[in-house]
Amino acid sequence: MKNSRSHPSSMEPPQVEPSDDHQDPWPTTGDTGSGITEQTSRRLTRPVSGVLRVGVVTSACVIAAGTVVTFLSAASRASARRSVPQLRRGILHPAGVYLPHTLAAVVKGVGQGNGPALVMLGFLLLIATPVLRVIVSAIGFTLEKDRRFVLITLVVLAVLIGSFAVGS
Repeated sequence: MKNSRSHPSSMEPPQVEPSDDHQDPWPTTGDTGSGITEQTSRRLTRPVSGVLRVGVVTSACVIAAGTVVTFLSAASRASARRSVPQLRRGILHPAGVYLPHTLAAVVKGVGQGNGPALVMLGFLLLIATPVLRVIVSAIGFTLEKDRRFVLITLVVLAVLIGSFAVGS
């Protein structure tokens, strides 16, 4: 029987000795290797993360408000009474509930205090949040005069807008 201590287990990762020529792939100071300095990265992080935070919180609040308005409306209660038997029969779309499918219908429904329109507005805000983040990034790179990243960010923005146009 062999001594298990003399042979490394196949489950243990190999030991690698650090060398002097090893470069940290994520430097903490100076140039990050991608053309963006740490200072530029820090200046862009705050507005970009702020856009994401505000967008997600705002959309969640609008969706919650729309849900409350939907459940408090008399039409919603009447529709719920009619839809429970339908759900039991396997009909998933409740009768009498209007769901806006266009931007104009969402705007009109929000103006009328329609709960489902508010929920749809919240979802549209949630979808718009990453697009706004890319726009803020493009503005930040423009202010930093980093042409390469402005171009990359504008290409990403064009792909996002193109995907919305093709998907509609």
